[in-house]
This record gives sequence, structure tokens and C-alpha cells, in this order.
Amino acid sequence: MLPEQHDILFSFIAILFGVFGIFVFGNVIQACREREGLNTTLWGGIFAGFALACFLMTVHMFDLVQADQLAFFFGTYVWVVVLLLLTWGMFFKSNKIESQSPPIIRGMFFWTVVSLSLAGYTNWLPQQRSDPPPKEAAIVGDVTMEEFAEMGRVIIFGAKQVAGQKSIGKGQCPLCHGFDPADHMGRCPNLFGVEKRSHDRVKEERYQNLPMKIGETEPAAGIVKGKYDEIPEEYRRQHGPDELTGEDYIRESMMCPTCYVVEGFGGAGDTKSPMPVIVKPPISLSRVEVNAVIAYLQSKDTPGEFASVTVPLPQDDAGNTGGAIAEVVEEDDGAIFVTGKEDIPTMINKLGCPLCHTIPGIEGAVGELGPKLHEKTNAPNRIKDPNYKGTATNTKEYVRESILNPGAYVVFNEEAGEAFPDGLMPTTFSEQLSVQAMDKLVDFISQTEAPAGS
Repeated sequence: MLPEQHDILFSFIAILFGVFGIFVFGNVIQACREREGLNTTLWGGIFAGFALACFLMTVHMFDLVQADQLAFFFGTYVWVVVLLLLTWGMFFKSNKIESQSPPIIRGMFFWTVVSLSLAGYTNWLPQQRSDPPPKEAAIVGDVTMEEFAEMGRVIIFGAKQVAGQKSIGKGQCPLCHGFDPADHMGRCPNLFGVEKRSHDRVKEERYQNLPMKIGETEPAAGIVKGKYDEIPEEYRRQHGPDELTGEDYIRESMMCPTCYVVEGFGGAGDTKSPMPVIVKPPISLSRVEVNAVIAYLQSKDTPGEFASVTVPLPQDDAGNTGGAIAEVVEEDDGAIFVTGKEDIPTMINKLGCPLCHTIPGIEGAVGELGPKLHEKTNAPNRIKDPNYKGTATNTKEYVRESILNPGAYVVFNEEAGEAFPDGLMPTTFSEQLSVQAMDKLVDFISQTEAPAGS
């Protein structure tokens, strides 16, 4: 459940509270009629007000989305119900008929405490979504720097990113990076403060020499470290000082992650980054998209201020050849964007699998955040593992289960001496794959195996 939707659980609790308010009103009226000396008009009016308030608040809950529902529920509705319970108890106590109060008072109070505790905890847990990549087109007309930075945010978080949620856009960055001061996922560096840090980083001795020296070429990316003027022409900046800048560091980090690996976040002794090259499949950001992401990263810590942004706007960029992004068209929730008519490499790249997995037969699929997909040989062994708690009995069933319910079995990373991160793989593939696409993907992955001699 995500904040732009209705929260079914809290909507249901609101309905129960509305019914409860009416029940209490009826109970009080009945008690007043059965006993002489009770002020029916006074007590009836008080509890009629509570019943009406609960009804109106329940109706109001259905006009809100989840984030607003939670704020209204805990900020207003729950206190009205607590006051109702206290007043109901006071009614029996003040009229000295507490021994005749229905057990539902105590039961309702206990149920309310338990339900709200569980509901609050489940909604406090981090939630994650993975939207289909935004559609692309040419920019029509000029854009402001604020709009350009927003384009970068959409590339990172997706068109429907909601505050507090780990939404994921075309760039797939939130899978590994945190963006808030306290968000330390442990897989890749936190990008809070990256604009300021980028200017200091290029001056550090460690950057100049590790894991490779400035002037050396990183084989996988084909980028010459520290040489902004030797970046591939379609991504190279056209203007600026004749020295390495913070902008160059951010761009290089995106195009050549292994040119510099932040200490503690790389493999092989911090000499190899797990991050993919984002200008190559499966992400394949264009020049304008890369600049938009840089614009967002340079300005995100100073909302509304863009003085620190050094990349040009698309209409002012002499190096822009037209490969641009435009207004993002939001996709419907749960839309199937892999139909099964695509070829296997296209399907796998659309789903973003190469970001985390090494997949034989798929060019550029050398991800290391997740296990290597050698399922023809791995799956049968994992099913026999005493730690396996899934329901699969053969390779295809295991592969299907791993796609739909990745938490059923978390593979142990023997190289790192610990399990791969649980919760990294999205759980929304059932909504993004047609039946035909799922079958086609399962058939392919079930036949993947390590290359001969590896």
C-alpha cells in the first residue's frame, strides 16, 4: 500500500469506529430508558454528537489518500474515539451503574490499542515500489532550471515518487543509494551532500590514485579517469574551467563507477564498484538525462536554490544533439509493460535485471549486487538446502518463485561471507509481466549456467 492510494486497513478501522459510535449511542439511550433518574436528553445529546462525528469522519477518510488518512486518523479520529470511550465509562460511573456496563467497553479498548499498534507498525516499515521507466520524447520549448532538476528527480525516483518512500525510476538509484541524512542502506554511498563533497573529492590524494591513477583508462567503461575533456563527445561538457570540477566528478561517477570507489563500498578491496555504467544498457541515459540527474543532485540539498547547478539547460547546451527527455507521462499502477513479445535481452533490460545480476547470454549483464543467475545448476542445489523454505520442487518452479517472491530464499554470498541483501529485489514483477512474458523469462533463466571453464 502506497501513500497515493487509499489505505484499506485504516478505512476498515474507520468504518468500525463509525459503527461503534452508533452502537454506543444506542446503548446509552437504552440504559437511560431502563432506569429512572437518568437525564436522557443530556446523555443522548452527548452521544448523538459522538455518533455523528464518527460518521462524518469515516466519510471524510474515504476522500483522502493514505498519507492524509494516517495524519487525520492519528491526529483527530483516534482521539475522538478515546474521548468517546472515556465519556462512555464516565456515564456508567457517574450514574453508579458501572457494574452494568457492557464488557464491550473493555474489549473495544483492548482491540483498539492492539489494532492501532499493529497498523502503525506495518505502515512505519519502509515500502518500495518500482515504476515502469518514464516515456521519452523531445523537449518542446524551453525549460527552467527548476523543471530540469525535477526531470532529474523523476529519472531517479520515478514519476510517482512520494516523500518517505523508496520509489524507483529509470535510473534505479534508490535500489542502492540513500538520499537523506539518516538513510544508510549500506550497499552504496549516501548521496546526501554530494554536491559539496564532489568539489572536495577531486582534490583528495585517494581519488587521484585509487583504484586507478588519473589518466588511466577503466576497461569496462572505456573512460579515462580524471580527464573531463576525454569523456565521450556525446556526454562531454562544452564549457567551464580547464580543470576537474565537482560536476565532472559526479558525471564520471555515473559513467565510470570504478574510476573511483568510495572506501568501504566496493569489491576486491574497494577496487571495483558494484554500480552499473548508467549510459549503457539496461539504463542507457542520454546526455540530457545525465545532465538532468546532475542538476538534481547539485540542487537537492538546497530546495528552491539552483545557484550550485553547473550543467546547462537543454536549450542552452551546444552539445545537445536532440536526445532529450520531456514531460513524464505517468503510467497506471500495476501496468504490464513487458508483454512477452519482446526478445529476451529486451525483456531483461526493461526489468533492470542486469543492475544486480550477472546473466550469461545477456550483453552488459554483469551486476554483482545479487547472485549470478546460473540457475540450471544452482536451482536444484538450493531447493535441497536445509535453509530453503519455499515450495518449489524443480528448477522452473524455483525461478518463478524467485521472481514473484524473492524473499522466500535469500542466497548466501560465498565471496562476501554473508547473505545477499534481503529486500533489494522488487516484489512487483507480478504486476509488470504478462503470463506469456513470465513463462518466457522463466524458461530462459532456467537454462542459464556458468560459462565453461569459469
